[in-house]
Amino acid sequence: MILVTRLARLLAIPLLLLSVLSDFLSPNPPDVLDLNQFFAPPSRIRFVDARGAFHWRPFVYRLELIEPQDAQYRELTDQAYPLELFCSGYQYRFLGLIPLSTHILGTRTAGVFHPWGTDDLGRDVLARTLAGTRSSMLVLLIGIAIYFIVGVSIGAFAGMLGGWTDAVLMRLSEFVLALPALYLVLALRALLPPRMPFWQTAFLTAATIASVTWPPMARGVRGLILQIQNACYVEAARALGATPWHIFRRHILPALAPFALAQTAVAAPVFILGEVILSFLNVGFHDSAASWGAMLHNLTQDPRILTDFWWNLSPLGFVFATLFCLNSFSRRLRPKQPTQLA
Repeated sequence: MILVTRLARLLAIPLLLLSVLSDFLSPNPPDVLDLNQFFAPPSRIRFVDARGAFHWRPFVYRLELIEPQDAQYRELTDQAYPLELFCSGYQYRFLGLIPLSTHILGTRTAGVFHPWGTDDLGRDVLARTLAGTRSSMLVLLIGIAIYFIVGVSIGAFAGMLGGWTDAVLMRLSEFVLALPALYLVLALRALLPPRMPFWQTAFLTAATIASVTWPPMARGVRGLILQIQNACYVEAARALGATPWHIFRRHILPALAPFALAQTAVAAPVFILGEVILSFLNVGFHDSAASWGAMLHNLTQDPRILTDFWWNLSPLGFVFATLFCLNSFSRRLRPKQPTQLA
């Protein structure tokens, strides 16, 4: 278990860095099309040229399409393109604010170096995969924030007010739990416009997933509130004239924090997997946006990706790594034994 947790930490830090430094690490922009380079294989980094001469600086050759039907390429060995560290390339904004054009690795000639090949429209797979990390992390952060606020709020209202409010909210949670989550998400997403800006798509995707995942949080918070209200220190505060709001803020809310954080960690993988599924079904991020699910959507159009153009499956590794990290962290945050209330 300790080894698994350490491995999850080692993977989590690079994933977070990749989401922030995606443009810096990409030699090509994620949205530029080159139909003459569709399904191009990963560029081979060489130290020995076609004449047998050794070069201290690594280089690549340009690829030429020779068979469009099967996407067959050959290297043009007449000119070598040296790779440079911290080279100048396309313009981007670091953290959305600082304009930069420096990239960690690339060539002076654009569109020559594709470390992970290209997709069906000639877009750089590495650039789109790294940009998809940013998209998925954005959906994750927005989703867990909405999940936390909605779940705690509904559970707190049900537990503190009781009566018909408690009955209505709990029946609503049971209704949501009884519905098939995937079909409900697809139905809610179908009510929204098919094409939306990137930020609007990210927010609505996260909100749609949160709208069907909040019941466990709300029911757990409500149950804890009902237990804490009967505790001796809460009864003492009530006898001294403390208002319900003071009791909730001073005594109940701190006791709810460990459960709420653990439950949020348990629900976090659902947002990553939900975004991938929605985009794969073409109802989340569309193909024009860089997203892991949108990249995997090409599997439905060209099954040859599984065999001939395997480099387009690179988002799967990132999905598995992210889910592994989130599941490991959620397991660590779960309480080892039930909390003993006074």
